[in-house]
Amino acid sequence: MSRNPFRWPRGIGNQCLLMLAVGALLGTLAPDATAALQPLATLFLQVSQVVVMPYLICELIVGFGGLSSGTLQTLLRGGVVVLAGLWLAAAVLVVVLPPLLPPVEYSGFFHAGLFQELPDTDLLRTFVPDNIFTALAADNFPAVVLFSSLLGMLLQRLEGREELLRTLDLVRQLFANLNRLTARIIPFGILALSALSFAQLEMDRFARMQGLLLLCLVSLVVLGVGLAATVLALTPLGPAALWRIVRGPLAFTASSANLLVALPMLVSNLQEELPRARAASRGSGEAEPSPAERELARELAPLISLGYSLPTLGQVASLIFLPFAGWYVNQPLGMERTAQMLITGIPTTVAGLKAVIRQELLRQGLPLNLLELVYLNAEWLYRFEKVLSLLGLVVLAALVYFLSCGALRLRPLRLAGGLLAGLGVGAALLSSGRQALASALANSYRNDAILLNLQPLVQAAAPAAITRLEPAPVTMEAIRQRGRLRVGLRRDAVPWAFHNRQGRLVGYDVDLVQALAQASGLRLEVTEAPLETLEVLLNQGAVDLAVGGIQSSPKRAMRHQVSRGYEAVHLALVVPDHKVGRIQQLGTLPPKRRATANPLRIAAADPQILSPHLELQMALALGGPKQGLGLAFEPLGDKRQFFSAEGQRRYDGLLTTAEGGAAWAVLHPDTTLLAPFGDQFDSEVVMLVGGQDPSLLAYINSWLLQEKGRGLMADLFQHWITVESSAE
Repeated sequence: MSRNPFRWPRGIGNQCLLMLAVGALLGTLAPDATAALQPLATLFLQVSQVVVMPYLICELIVGFGGLSSGTLQTLLRGGVVVLAGLWLAAAVLVVVLPPLLPPVEYSGFFHAGLFQELPDTDLLRTFVPDNIFTALAADNFPAVVLFSSLLGMLLQRLEGREELLRTLDLVRQLFANLNRLTARIIPFGILALSALSFAQLEMDRFARMQGLLLLCLVSLVVLGVGLAATVLALTPLGPAALWRIVRGPLAFTASSANLLVALPMLVSNLQEELPRARAASRGSGEAEPSPAERELARELAPLISLGYSLPTLGQVASLIFLPFAGWYVNQPLGMERTAQMLITGIPTTVAGLKAVIRQELLRQGLPLNLLELVYLNAEWLYRFEKVLSLLGLVVLAALVYFLSCGALRLRPLRLAGGLLAGLGVGAALLSSGRQALASALANSYRNDAILLNLQPLVQAAAPAAITRLEPAPVTMEAIRQRGRLRVGLRRDAVPWAFHNRQGRLVGYDVDLVQALAQASGLRLEVTEAPLETLEVLLNQGAVDLAVGGIQSSPKRAMRHQVSRGYEAVHLALVVPDHKVGRIQQLGTLPPKRRATANPLRIAAADPQILSPHLELQMALALGGPKQGLGLAFEPLGDKRQFFSAEGQRRYDGLLTTAEGGAAWAVLHPDTTLLAPFGDQFDSEVVMLVGGQDPSLLAYINSWLLQEKGRGLMADLFQHWITVESSAE
């Protein structure tokens, strides 16, 4: 009788691997069809999450409560040594690998995340919350583990604890049965999750982020092979048994990026395979583990939970993102600074990847907007973290278990061979990947080309140039009689007004006045000049309007009619790459050093927006709340002067708006947009209106209000400021 090759595989591990492959195939070949699987994925994650936390609480209390003091000391002592070894292995790769990447240049477009302020990491509140039930609701795993472990340890000292332990053990068995019931649907959850993940995969992101992908891939190979070699060389586990332990949890973690839900399956596999391997290693014909060996395996559950609540192997390895981020903006950290970063970064990882990256970006003087790369790479960056964390927990459990059994045996040749194999494969992968990356990065920066290739959003003939700048009445009636709307455009006004690669005058404000002219039945004529010249022309009646990212200010309102604001903007700095670290680290300097530091020389292309109070507030924002920083603002006639070699040497930064400054940084990728003030100093872009005709001003304001309600400004913002067509 022939066997059916399509028979449902036995064992949940094989089922998980099968459904992972099926989901990946479905998501790749039929991504549109995967939307139907979203309810299944959501239901599975929700059901699994509800079950996991109560199960682990009972495991911790019963596990620690039932341990003898000697066993507890052995587990913890061995666990500390193994954890330290895992952290050291990951830290070495974080320090060594990033300097091997080829150079790169990059600047990104504006995005709202520039103003996002994540809360400062508070490790004390992470581990000791105000309310344990709040921690449960917020999935604060470190706090729950610490609380439950402490209860279990205190339970050891109670007289008559056996009765309570029996009751809690029944509850633990109840949740264990519930977990086994949930495990039956794990393969189907993996199918849904993997299909959705592959359907959302964007290969262009991989093309731009392949430096991080290469670092993570090499780290995963070196650590994965090295850890497997360590376990196989030091413990009685064989390759088949090790694979049986990891295959199910690995498939689920890789597909869902959720290790917490996979922990019960991992604990169950370890409790089954480790005693079996120990029994087989005795060589006395005993195939069955002893009760003591099975009991010791049961006691691993609290150790694994405790290990998960501390910095894991994957979390430490994920800190490789920080030297990668420095490489990404051509501000490499170097090995020494990376090693110093790990000292503060490793303890903070328990608060989450985003929190530690934000903290260390600030500490290392790297642009905070690099946090956007975490979001862009989240789909696989978190999988990298969780998969390595899973492997680290397997190593932790296996080594501590066999150490407690007295079954650790060093086989140096097997260990050396495995480690050398991992290093060899990693080196080969790094060498080939580096060459491919260098080739891909050659002339790969294209954000400047994307910006310069943008075409007008408002379809109309190109505006004509004003042939003669002559004074003329500026009233609603006079403009209608002429049939022409004369507009002065600020010359240094990227992305509000600039010439694209085809030489056409384009930009947010160009489209806006084009739409205004169309709505008014007028032909658009323009002239370009510096802002000060435009104001003179406006006073002379040579132009009707002046635009170009002009911010409102009381000084202008005293001299001209000013329209209502039509786009909110926020003050920021464009800074040469080699000066970013100095500016971002000023707030962390001791007060004495801050007081004696040289004032920052800031170029101000629009000094009319400044006031003594604003300058003071900016100094406080840069220098810290207790003591401001010396700032020297210098007027600059044209922003382009800042980007010259002399401007980069002379000035520490260019005061501009975040919305406009991002485009300048894109055109000059050796500079970086910083938003050190957040959204604290906001203003609005306005039109300067010539003459003193109130009906003309009322008409323009009414039209701006109408078009804003119809979404014109939102469309222009997306097209010219965030440049969404760039797929950033």
